Amino acid sequence: MPLAGFFHEQLRTLEDFLGSPDGVVRCVLVDGEMRPILLKMLAGRDAEDSFPHALLGYQEAFADPVSWFAGMQDVLEAGLAEHGAALVAEGIAVADDAKDPAARGPWPFLIRAERLANKLSGLGCALAFVVDPEQVRDWAGYLKSISFLAEQVRSPRLKFVILDNRQEPALAGLDGADRVSQQVFWASPQELEARVTAQLADVSLQTEERQRLLAMAASFAFANRDYVRAEALHREQLASPDAPPIQHALGLYGLGNTLLASGQADAAAEALLHACSLCIDHGLHELAPMAYTNLGVALHRLGRFAEAFGTLRVASNFFRDQSNLPGEAFVCDNLATMHVELGQREDAARVRRYALSLYEGITNPALADVREAGRADVLAKLEQVTNNA
Repeated sequence: MPLAGFFHEQLRTLEDFLGSPDGVVRCVLVDGEMRPILLKMLAGRDAEDSFPHALLGYQEAFADPVSWFAGMQDVLEAGLAEHGAALVAEGIAVADDAKDPAARGPWPFLIRAERLANKLSGLGCALAFVVDPEQVRDWAGYLKSISFLAEQVRSPRLKFVILDNRQEPALAGLDGADRVSQQVFWASPQELEARVTAQLADVSLQTEERQRLLAMAASFAFANRDYVRAEALHREQLASPDAPPIQHALGLYGLGNTLLASGQADAAAEALLHACSLCIDHGLHELAPMAYTNLGVALHRLGRFAEAFGTLRVASNFFRDQSNLPGEAFVCDNLATMHVELGQREDAARVRRYALSLYEGITNPALADVREAGRADVLAKLEQVTNNA
């Protein structure tokens, strides 16, 4: 898979850094939505036999250098307490041989971490901290602390992987500094599309993998508004008799959306109706509300209002059962639009008020933009309906 290949390359690049005697700090530029993926990948990596390095995650907020380094040393000591017996079995002494074991701060941490990293060198290991502070209250102090590590670390086995914002990198001031390197954990849509196209040329692909690649290629074509290519790819995806029901339903859903976007509402309704049937027959409850919603849109465009109303109500029920407030509100918007076209303004206003209550019921901070945009849109449409009544 293209994304699997991308992740593999990213991990290999990072492992090259950990295994190299050169470099101390690796700044990994990553977008917000990719951050959890990267952390999850790294969290499970050091449990694999093929990965020799020790990874310690550190996400404590940065207030000042002394307390921050003290917290990093506490993480190190906790890791040693957890894995100390295994290290001792390998002949690695984990006792703190610094002059003052209770000391905390930049230099005590560095002395402790370097001595341990040097002991691990016999096992071909690096001791690496994956740093992703949940909050930084002093950016100048944070940048100075990272610079301190880059300048003062002497052990070739002590490494620091620092996550940073790809679009607004806070550590940009470290660019070009000695022993600081950069890695971008991101691939453009164009690069991923090229990977998909190249892999589709492989005649040895298994059916299921080819199905996924065809679906991805079709989604890229759809995004580029190349509906002819998107339709052809979806039809090729549907031509396989061995595809599991979910893949077949997704192919029909994608084909229906493509036909709908290209103005072929009749053919779109047929494809989406088939997708809905598969969802019901095979319990595909995640796809069902979206398939029913777009089938309702297709029927509406065909002027088949009674069928469209019924179909959209089914979609609304699915979204409600899943507590998907934005999805249910979107369906209500389509229902209200049909009421307006039929001159049923009181019904339209009633449905829009309900949609407004749905948007106002969204409390997830991650959906704040959806909530506010939805509220503004519904309020404007509600005002238009009531003023023209």
